[in-house]
Parts: sequence; structure tokens; C-alpha cells
Amino acid sequence: MGTYRHTIVDLDTSAEESVAWGRRGRSWLEAEGFIRPVPWRGGVVHLAGPRWREAADPVSWDGRARIKELEEEPGDELRVVTGRMVFVAGQGDSPSAICPRCQSATSAWSGAVIDTWYATGAADLDCPACTHRAPLPDWEWTSDYLAFAHLGFQFDNWPPLDPNFTALFGRALSHRIRVVTGRI
Repeated sequence: MGTYRHTIVDLDTSAEESVAWGRRGRSWLEAEGFIRPVPWRGGVVHLAGPRWREAADPVSWDGRARIKELEEEPGDELRVVTGRMVFVAGQGDSPSAICPRCQSATSAWSGAVIDTWYATGAADLDCPACTHRAPLPDWEWTSDYLAFAHLGFQFDNWPPLDPNFTALFGRALSHRIRVVTGRI
């Protein structure tokens, strides 16, 4: 069965700033009513808030969501993930890298570049089409399969996130974001 994960990845937060920006993002989501804090085992988890339906597309997730009185909500918590991460959509074929300069897609990249980025926080990839060399986090990936960053907001087992919501959240963070979605 697996977990269906949507991660809003903050591409601009540094490793040193990730915890503070994670708190800031979670505070904004809570203040706007998209999540709510719930006491749990001596701590706090953040579950869907009163405005969660505005953040997601529940109809595509569950046809019963068309019923206005339906009170079901996503059951899993929002997790704020900090530290050097390779955010992966999940299962599937190896994606192509999309050059940030010329937008050419190439499958001619080595997994070693990912290992280097994960180990050191710095790795570049060369575009075979235009020869532009760019840091790995600047590259896009087919089907938004990968993102390289130090901060992600993971919504597990939520309906697909609404693009208007993710854009609004990106503006609230004042950072570039990428949404990585898939079954893990």
C-alpha cells in the first residue's frame, strides 16, 4: 500500500537556517489554519487544520469529499524535515535532469553526483546540450522526481496539494519551492 507523500521543498534555505525557516513555515501554516497542533505522547504533532481543504484537492483523493458534511481529514501529521536531504518522489524509473539554462532534458547523469551532494552539500551537473554547469539543486527533474535542499514540509497521505496553495506557501516563505509527490 505505502504512503502517498507530498513534500514542499524550500530550495533557498541553507543548512544553518533550516530549523528557523522550518519553524517559520510551520507557524504560518498553523496561523492560516491549514494545520493544527495536537498533543501527542508528551509532545505535539501537527494534523490537518480547519482550512485543510483549501490546501488540497480532496475530490481527486476521495469522491466522497464532494459531500460537504463529510468530516474526514488526512490522518497523518505534517513533518518538517531539516538537514541535507535528497527529496525523492518515490517509486519509478530514473528521471531525466532538466538544465536550468536551456531546459534540455538528459538522462546522461550519474548517481555519483547525488552521492556527492548528499555527502558534501555541493555538486554540479553539466548539461550535454549547452555545456552549462550548474549546482544540482538548480536542476529540475522530469515529473518533479527529485529535489536537493535542507528543508521540506512533508504532508503524508494528504490529497494532492492545490497549486494555488503551494504558490501561496512559497510566497509566505519568500523562497523558491518545488513540490515532490509520490508513493514511497
